[in-house]
Amino acid sequence: MSDSQGSPGNFNFGIRRLVLVDSAGFCYVEIPVDNHGLILGPGNLGKSSLLNSLRLFLLPENNFKNSRKKFAFRNASAGSFYSNEESYQHYFPSQFSFLIMEAENPAGVHCQILYRDSASQLSYARAFVPVGYDQLRPLFWNGDGEDGIGQAVPELSFSRLSEALKKFSKDTRLVNEPAKLKKMLYSSELMNADAVRYSVLPLGESDERRVQSLRTLILLLFEMKADDQAMSNAVASIIEADKKFADDAFDFNIDEFLNRHDQLKQQQIQLNQIEKERSRFEKLQRDYQAYQTLLRSQHDFAAFRDGVTHALQDIGARRKAAVEAFNEQNETLRHVLQALKKLEQDASGLKGEIRSADRRIKQAEQNQKDGDLLVSQYGEMTLQEIEDIQKEELDSKKGHLAALKSAAQAEIRLEQIQKKKQELERKLESLRERESKQHWQLQNQLDEATAAPLRAVDPRLVMASPGQDLDADSKAAIEAFARLFVPNDKGFDWFDAEYSAQPARQTDFAEQRRHIEGELHGLEKERAELADTANQEHDRPRLIERTEKEIRAIEKDLDTLSRYPAAATTLRDATEEKQAAEEQLARLEEQARLEQEKQDAVQQKAAKARAEKERIEERERELAGLSKSVGTVEHRFPHLRELAAEKPIDIETVSTASFDDLETQLNDLEKRRRAILDCLNQFVFLGIHSDSDGELQKDSPTSSVIRETFKSLSDLFAGMAERWNVLEQQVGIHNETVASYRQALKSNHEHIARFEAQLNRELDGVRINDLVEIRVDIHTDPKFRNLVEEANNIDPYGNQLQSDAFYDRLRVFVADFFGEGGSKRLTMDKVITGISYRTRKENATSLDKKGQSTSTTALINLELVYRLLKRVLYPGVQLSFPMVLDELASVDISQMPSLLERLRKQGFNLFSAATHSASAEVIYLIGRHLEVGQMRTAKPYSPQRTLVFWGGAEGFTNGEAMSHWADQTQASLMEQVDE
Repeated sequence: MSDSQGSPGNFNFGIRRLVLVDSAGFCYVEIPVDNHGLILGPGNLGKSSLLNSLRLFLLPENNFKNSRKKFAFRNASAGSFYSNEESYQHYFPSQFSFLIMEAENPAGVHCQILYRDSASQLSYARAFVPVGYDQLRPLFWNGDGEDGIGQAVPELSFSRLSEALKKFSKDTRLVNEPAKLKKMLYSSELMNADAVRYSVLPLGESDERRVQSLRTLILLLFEMKADDQAMSNAVASIIEADKKFADDAFDFNIDEFLNRHDQLKQQQIQLNQIEKERSRFEKLQRDYQAYQTLLRSQHDFAAFRDGVTHALQDIGARRKAAVEAFNEQNETLRHVLQALKKLEQDASGLKGEIRSADRRIKQAEQNQKDGDLLVSQYGEMTLQEIEDIQKEELDSKKGHLAALKSAAQAEIRLEQIQKKKQELERKLESLRERESKQHWQLQNQLDEATAAPLRAVDPRLVMASPGQDLDADSKAAIEAFARLFVPNDKGFDWFDAEYSAQPARQTDFAEQRRHIEGELHGLEKERAELADTANQEHDRPRLIERTEKEIRAIEKDLDTLSRYPAAATTLRDATEEKQAAEEQLARLEEQARLEQEKQDAVQQKAAKARAEKERIEERERELAGLSKSVGTVEHRFPHLRELAAEKPIDIETVSTASFDDLETQLNDLEKRRRAILDCLNQFVFLGIHSDSDGELQKDSPTSSVIRETFKSLSDLFAGMAERWNVLEQQVGIHNETVASYRQALKSNHEHIARFEAQLNRELDGVRINDLVEIRVDIHTDPKFRNLVEEANNIDPYGNQLQSDAFYDRLRVFVADFFGEGGSKRLTMDKVITGISYRTRKENATSLDKKGQSTSTTALINLELVYRLLKRVLYPGVQLSFPMVLDELASVDISQMPSLLERLRKQGFNLFSAATHSASAEVIYLIGRHLEVGQMRTAKPYSPQRTLVFWGGAEGFTNGEAMSHWADQTQASLMEQVDE
């Protein structure tokens, strides 16, 4: 805390202690910063890093990105700044790295804890807890042990730490967002304990300009040897923050200003150029009106094209239907012709059947006639009997023929004749016996129902005679057998065999007897011939010929006899077949007549279908030709392909004549179109119209592009009067901007002068060492002063642009002031180029500009920073804040007492670092020193970092109680050890 020189109503804010755990080259270091102090230790130990770590607590940051701008960690030996990674790894090399700051404010004591955050690269986070560090120390360092140095807490981790902090207080906060950090660190709501609980530097106003000014001053507190540029930047920042309204901020974007003038100038040139081309536009307008009249032909073409397409689709469907109809009629005609042909074939077949039936009828009639004649010669004899007689006669004739041809055969034949005669004589005798028994024939003893089926099988069955009356059993057996035959309309069925009914007849014994006697006579005659022939050789050929004729006659009779039984049936069947064939032929002829009529009708329809098909195919060829012509036009005018028709023309109106008319119109349209495009491209060439997409440069720009371009030009020329008015208004607004910028230049120039005067008034009566008067000179860039004078010489009011000479001079200023590249924004930090002091010693009559000693300059800087800081902080706030002055040996020892006293009054605690070569007098004057390189622990967090310091500082009390300023619990451990 600072000396209580403020009024009782002051609000005290101070930093009490700084602790680093496994950070900045130390295992554990705990340094009190609430009084002046000197850190002693070997070179390159990290003493300055301890003090510089305070920047991390006081600035609202959460990462080391762009750390040069944020923290300005300087590598003094290299004369440069540390990189982001170097700075981060220096303070947060491991997961055990923690930085703790103990502070106090009107709400009480609190600790701010920084820890490594793995959320993103180079980041760190913060924890705030409203307790003193003495309560937190066991979480970070175990002070027990025989050597009294202590050791690392092996279970240290952020998760365990956060749990412990939350147990200490419900007001523990874990914060990472810069906006929240600004609100907490710089809160000035002094009557609200919760709001100010973790505040370190309460700002008068919390706007960003104040925060930026405070950032600049904080960095100055750590480098009181800072160069003139750092101090000028701080002054520039304070001047900006000191303005009443944020809108008064000096931020003159000259590039933007010049660009706006160039824009307006270019607009003026462009409008004049456009006006020069008005006559060209009027000609374009006339051409475009004619073009618009012809433009309809494109839509007519599209409608015609779609009409052709639809007509082709329609005619294709109609051709398909016509072909199907034609094919259908042809198919029908083919079926009719096939039917007629089949009918003809069937009729031809029936006629053949009729002819065949006629032949069969004639043959049957002839066979029946010949058979009747032959049978009539044999009386009542059956056909079988007749056949047997004929065969027997045939055999006899053949034997006779053989006998005529061969003597040996003659002898054999004569023997056969003799045997035959004997057989015939026996037959004749048997016939006489049968005739005597004829009244016992079965047909005479059986009823007709029994005799009829037997007669159908063979008439001889019923003509047989048992020679007596049938006994009952025999008759019953015969009747039972007869009943097995089933009568039908033609005779009887014997199971699956059929027998025709035969008429009842009596045996003609007389005829049979005559026949046998005739055979006997013939045999005798043959015997006589054979006998005579042996003596008359010359007559043998004639007899052979005659016999052969007789054989042929018998064979013919046998043939006639074989055909005779079927002649009647054949005649009947053939007659029926002929009748059926004639009836069927009549039906076929009627059907053929109907089919012929159908053929005539179908042929007429087929002819009509053929004519319709040919007419449609002719129309299709015409449409195909038109479609090809349409394609040719589209090839000439590719844009027509993309043109859609509102409605296709009626397919009936599609014709060659209408296409020819359309083609003529399109040719005329294309001539007009080319003329218009030439004119439009000329406007593009002149820069009056922009064709950034190159649509007009294509081979065939669309009508919409032409239309939109013409409309754009029409709007352009129609709106020229308005554009001139708008340009005048914009020039007037720009000139007002010129006036406002001129005023801003003038007012900021005056504001710098007023600020300089205020500072000098505040320095009235300030004495530093042997200086009785101190004056601050704020230097501005002479080019800026010239710019202010130049701006005062112009008249910014009016509707005409300022002369080119003014803007040329402004461009020269930009080139000289800013150089090549970079931002061309004129801000206060660029205007203020430096700070210098003029001083007067006692008994001197004038102010001296020559530089002072390092310590005197540091005191003057301190005075200036103190007064600048008062402008930023909340009124009535009293600070107890460390002010870092590295390498204290550069300060004149004679000025040390006044330096320390002035710092104490202003609320600053001098903190510096020095090696063991520092003089005892300096150590005595500062009063406290801390030997940070003497102790090492055997149980560190990391083997690379073993240095330990804690327990308080050593020093001279000037009679004060020890507890007033130091904790000497480890005083016995502060003996020097061998490193």
